[in-house]
Amino acid sequence: MDESARVLVDSSVWIDFLRGLESAATAMASITKTKRIVVCGQIKQEVLQGSRDSRAFEKLDKKMSIWEYEAETPEDFIEAARIFSELRWKGITVPPGDCLIAALSKRLNLELYAYDADFDSIPHLPRYRF
Repeated sequence: MDESARVLVDSSVWIDFLRGLESAATAMASITKTKRIVVCGQIKQEVLQGSRDSRAFEKLDKKMSIWEYEAETPEDFIEAARIFSELRWKGITVPPGDCLIAALSKRLNLELYAYDADFDSIPHLPRYRF
């Protein structure tokens, strides 16, 4: 693993981290030491929409805003549709949001750190392994 690589942390990891699961906390601490965490709009939306009230929403939004942010581009949406379609043609269904995250990860060569097994179906996706 490249120690200088930026890591796109998926909502599946953020949710476990915010719930205080030790494995997620340990992994996030390791990534944080080198300041390589990246978030994107899709991931931030997925995390924020799980807030239990407006106060928690605002607090979480503030916490997530300290990390490097990479915006999705129009090309990412086209690539996400391509990923989704090619997998569907093989009989594999991956949520469209995960395809968008994968497209952004591929475009920027970000290692994706996710607990979500749907990402395992997406070929040539750079992954972070802890």
